[in-house]
Amino acid sequence: MTEAPIDSRAVRLSALLQLEQEARQAATPTELGFVIVNETHRLIPYQRAVLWRMTGAGRVSVEAVSGLAEVERHSPYLVWVRKVVKTLCTAEESHACRIVESEQLPDQLRPGWSEWCPGPAVWCPFVGRNGGIVGGFWLVREPHWEPGEITLLERVTDAYGHAWDALDARRASTFRGRWFERFPGRGVKLAILAGAVGSLFIPVRLSVLAPADVIPVQPVIVSSPIEGVIQTIPVRPNQPVEQGDLLFSLDDAALSSRHEVAQKALAVAEADYLRAVQKAFNDAASKAEAAMRKAVVEEKTAEVAYTQRLLERVAVRAPRAGIAVFGDPNDWIGKPVAVGEKVMTVADPGRTEAQAWVPVGDAINLEPGAEMRLFLNTDPTRPLAARIYESSYEAKKNAAGLLAFHVKARFEEGQQAPRIGLKGTAKIYGETVRLGYYLLRRPIAAGRQFFGL
Repeated sequence: MTEAPIDSRAVRLSALLQLEQEARQAATPTELGFVIVNETHRLIPYQRAVLWRMTGAGRVSVEAVSGLAEVERHSPYLVWVRKVVKTLCTAEESHACRIVESEQLPDQLRPGWSEWCPGPAVWCPFVGRNGGIVGGFWLVREPHWEPGEITLLERVTDAYGHAWDALDARRASTFRGRWFERFPGRGVKLAILAGAVGSLFIPVRLSVLAPADVIPVQPVIVSSPIEGVIQTIPVRPNQPVEQGDLLFSLDDAALSSRHEVAQKALAVAEADYLRAVQKAFNDAASKAEAAMRKAVVEEKTAEVAYTQRLLERVAVRAPRAGIAVFGDPNDWIGKPVAVGEKVMTVADPGRTEAQAWVPVGDAINLEPGAEMRLFLNTDPTRPLAARIYESSYEAKKNAAGLLAFHVKARFEEGQQAPRIGLKGTAKIYGETVRLGYYLLRRPIAAGRQFFGL
C-alpha cells in the first residue's frame, strides 16, 4: 500500500501557524528578529532577509540580517538598504506587501540593486497602531515571486507586526519608569526628583584609571658594543649578578679570522719595511720607498689594534651589581644584533617605581605631586601609594598602539618594594569636582568634539 502524497498547501499552512505562534511567544525583539529573518524560510524560500526598524525622525535602523549573528550597520550593503527603505516608505503603496524591482527605485540606487539583489524583492512593512510604518523586513531571491507566496507573506507579516508592536509597547513602558509609579504621593515623587538633582552637586574627587607596571629606578641598559651574533647568555632572567660578571658573548669567529689576517699583513708590511731600510743604505733613491713602507706598517699596526679591541668587546660584562632583566635567552641566542641594540638591563631590585599610560581622553591632573594608587594584578586588595614625579609633555603611542601620556611615580616610604615587571591598574587622583561633572565629563567632551564647540 503506497502512502498518499503530502499536500504542499497543508505543509505551508502548518509552517504559517508555527511561525505565528513563535512570533507571539518571542520574549525580546532579538528573538523575534531571529524568527523573522531566518525561520520565515520554512514558509517561503528566499536568499536574503533584512529586518529594519523606524527609530524616529525618519531614521532607519537595521536590526537583523539572515545568516548573521551580528549586524555591521556601516557596511555598504546595509547603508544601501536603509536608503531603499526610506525611499519605499514614501511610495504610494508603502503600507502593503508587494514586489519591488529595480525600475521602481531612483537612478542613484539602481547600481546597488545589480550588485546586491539577484532578483526581485518583496517589501513587507509593519503598520503600527497609529497607521504609520514602524518597521518591516525585506526578502530577496532570484526566481520570480508567485501571487500565492505574496498572500502568505501578507498573513505572516500581519502576525509579525502584531508581535513587533506588542514588544515595542512593552519596551516603551519600561523606559517610562514603571518603578516610579509605585510611590503613591506626588510629594514623594518630587522629593525623590529633588534628591536626584541635589546629588549631582555632591563634591567628589576626580580620578582616572590607567594601565601600569613596575619598573626599576635608573636601570643600566646593556647593549651590544659591536655588530655581531649573540653566541651565549650564561645568566638567567632576573638572576642576581655582580659587577664584572659575564652577561652575554658574541660570536668571535669572524673577528678572530680578521685579527689573524691583520697580524699576518702587519708581519708582511714589517718585512717589506726592513728590506726597504736595508736597501736605502746603498741606494739613496730607496729612502722614499722606506718611508712609504713605514706608513703601511703604521696602518697595519692600527688595524691589528682595532681588531684586538673588537675581540675584547665580544664578552659583555655587568657594569654594576643587580639583577639581569630580559626575556627568554633562547630568543636572543643566534640573533644578529646591531651596534647599540638593547639586549638587557641591570637593575637594583630594591629600587622600583611605577609607570602608567594615561589615555589622552582621560588625562586629568598629571602634574608632579599628584596622588596615585597602584592596584597590582597579583594583590589588588592592597594598593600601593605613590606620587607622580614625571609626565610626558606630549602623548605618544603605547604598546597597544593608543595615544597616551607616559607617567612615572615614586612609591611612598614604608612600603615593600614590588617586584620588577608586575602589572596592574593605576588610579590617579585629581581635584575635587561635583558629581554631575564627574558623571558627565566624558559625554561633554565627546559632544564638544562632535559639534566642534
